[in-house]
Amino acid sequence: MMQESSISINNVSFSYEGYEHIPLFSNLHLEVPKGSHMLLLAPPDSGKSTLARLLCALVPKYQAGTFSGSLIVGGKDVTESEPWELTDICSLVCQDPQEQLLMTTCKDEIAFPLESLKVDKPTMERRVKESLKSWNLHHVGEANPQELSGGERKRLLLAVTEAIAAPVLILDEPFDDLDAYWRGELINRIQTSNSTVLVMASRYINEFHGTFDRYGLLLDRHIEVESEEDIVMRFETMCDAAFAPSKIEHLATHAHKICCEHVVALHPRKSMGELKPFTLHCDKFHLESEEIVALVGPNGSGKSTFSRALCGLDEVQSGTFSYDDAQVERKHLQRIVGYVFQNPDFELFLPTVKDELMWSIKNDLRKSKDEKESLVATCATMFGLNLNATVATMGYGMRKHLQAAIHYMLNRPFYILDELDSGITYAAAFEMVTLLKSRGAGILLITHDRSFAANLAERTYTMSKGTLIAEAFE
Repeated sequence: MMQESSISINNVSFSYEGYEHIPLFSNLHLEVPKGSHMLLLAPPDSGKSTLARLLCALVPKYQAGTFSGSLIVGGKDVTESEPWELTDICSLVCQDPQEQLLMTTCKDEIAFPLESLKVDKPTMERRVKESLKSWNLHHVGEANPQELSGGERKRLLLAVTEAIAAPVLILDEPFDDLDAYWRGELINRIQTSNSTVLVMASRYINEFHGTFDRYGLLLDRHIEVESEEDIVMRFETMCDAAFAPSKIEHLATHAHKICCEHVVALHPRKSMGELKPFTLHCDKFHLESEEIVALVGPNGSGKSTFSRALCGLDEVQSGTFSYDDAQVERKHLQRIVGYVFQNPDFELFLPTVKDELMWSIKNDLRKSKDEKESLVATCATMFGLNLNATVATMGYGMRKHLQAAIHYMLNRPFYILDELDSGITYAAAFEMVTLLKSRGAGILLITHDRSFAANLAERTYTMSKGTLIAEAFE
C-alpha cells in the first residue's frame, strides 16, 4: 500500500519575475511520506529557500514569479491557500531569522501565531512558557529578539515552531548558528518528532549521519532521492567541482600583530533594563599575520561581543589594544580589522555585485577606472560571483560569497570571520579563507563547527560565559 504523503510536489516550475529565462525549477517532483524525516541537500543559489517559501505559500504571493504545477502540504492545496491559512499545518524556519522576527519581545514572538490561531489565553501562556524553557530562552522572554545572538534567534524560531506544533515542519538551514549542544538537541527532537520534517541544508555535517530516513539532492532544477551514502558522495563531489581550489598567488606583505589585554566590555539588553548586563572579560589575546585562530563557544557566550570590541565597533569599559606593539585607539582598529558579519545583510547595501565591489576600492586614487574594473572582474571570478547579479535577489549563501569578496578587495591586515561557514559549502568556505589569508591577513575564525576549525586553525580560543580562554597547544 502506498504511503500517504504530507508533502507532494508535482510538475513544479518556477522563475522569479524578470528572470524568466533562468528558471529555478523545471518539472520538479518530490513526495515526502507522512511522518518521514528528510534531508534535502542543495548548494547555495540552487533554490532551496525559494522551495521552502513555495511550500508555505509565501512565493509567489510576496515575491512575484511565474509558477506552474501542484503543491500539496498536509492535505492542503498550497496554490489555493493564503500563508496564514497554513499556520497550523506547516511551520517554516527560515535560514535567516531576521526574515521572520517581527515582535518586540521573545514572548510576543511566540504568542503572535498562537493568537492568529485563536488559542485560548491560558493555553497560549502555557505554550509560550514551555517553549521558552524548552529552548533555554526563559531568561530572555522580555528581551527584544534583535538583542539576541544569532544562535539564540535561531532557537527562538524553533521555540515558535514547537509552540505551534504543526504536523509539517520545513526547516531551512536550522543547524546554522547553533552550537554543538543545541545541534545535538535539534537532532534528537527531529528523530523523536511525530511531524513530517523536511530539512534543507547547503552542507553535510557529521550530526546528519543516520538521522533521517530519506535523503535528497536538489541539482539542476530537479530533486533526486537516493540512499544517504549516494546522496552525500554526489553532493560533496559536486561542491568540490563547483568551487575547486584555484592557484592562489601569495602576496608578500609585512608581518603585523594585534593584541589586547585586560579588556572588559559590556553588552546590555536595553529592552530588558538589565541591572547586570552581559560582561565580557579578556585577559590576553593576540593574532599575527597569516595566522588562522579559531574562536569557539556556546551561543550567547560573548563571541560577537568580543569581535565588535576587537574591530572597534563598540567601546570597551577598560583594557588596551596594540598594533605592532604600539597602543591604538578604537578608530584605528576600524581601519585594520575587517569584520565579516554573521548576517551578510548587515553590510550589503548596493544594487549589484559590481557596485558593491567597486565601492570597496572607490577611494584608491592610485588606480585608474579601468584598473579598478579589471580588479573587480578578477575578484568576482575568484569568489564565484556574477558581476551583474542583483544583490537583493541572490541567495543567502551567495551573499556570503560577496561579503568575503568585498573584504578581499579592502585588503585589511586582519579579519574576523563570524560564522563564515554557515549557508555555504565546505569547499567554498575553505577557499575563501585561503584567499583572504593569501594577502597576508591574520584571521580570527568564529565557528560552531569544531571539525571545520580543526582543519584550518593553528590555535584556538574558547569563550565561556563571557570569559576568553586560550586553549593549550596540542
